[in-house]
Amino acid sequence: MTAGSVSRAVRAAIFAVVCVTTAALGHALMSAQPLPWWALVAALGTTGSVAWRSAGRERGGLVVTGATVVAQLGLHSLFGLAQSRPSMPGMNGMAGMADMPAGSAVPVGRMAALHGDTSQLPLMPSGHGALGMFLAHTLAAVVCGLWLWRGEAAAFRLARSVAAVLFAPLLLVLTTLDRTDLKPSARPVAAAGHVVRLSGAFLHHVLSRRGPPRLSLCC
Repeated sequence: MTAGSVSRAVRAAIFAVVCVTTAALGHALMSAQPLPWWALVAALGTTGSVAWRSAGRERGGLVVTGATVVAQLGLHSLFGLAQSRPSMPGMNGMAGMADMPAGSAVPVGRMAALHGDTSQLPLMPSGHGALGMFLAHTLAAVVCGLWLWRGEAAAFRLARSVAAVLFAPLLLVLTTLDRTDLKPSARPVAAAGHVVRLSGAFLHHVLSRRGPPRLSLCC
């Protein structure tokens, strides 16, 4: 079943919003870093455009779920690149320390005490790891893909039911009228003033034997 422009746009928008929202929330929670706004806008535009090109007709569960998984992995890569870029380029944290007076400098021992013991830092996990983020994106993509597929199937089933209820009576009327027009016309009836003459029609096969009757043998 093909889809109209409005239905196609709505389905593409829902697909883009669900994919981008799920990927952004999962990526932000797993990385513990905010996402820049331009990455979200670019993700919405790209995902919506691709979904628009693929939403011309009803798709099956395998296609919808596979497209959702591919979209989630692509969004994962995009958000990873967006977070790796510096948010404030050109900032140098040590630029103003050269002008500090010597009396206001923090002693080395106190600074070491503020930082604490750093011998265990390499053993601490950085975030939740790339593998955990990949598995989270994949699981979310499968769940969202199944949900989107069931929603799309329900929407098309509802559209077919509404079309059957609205257009079935009209189609029946049009079919009846078409059959009525195809019936042969009746023979023309003679006018009331016209009289059909039947002269000789009834006596056409009558045998005429003129002459006197035959005499009876008893006479």
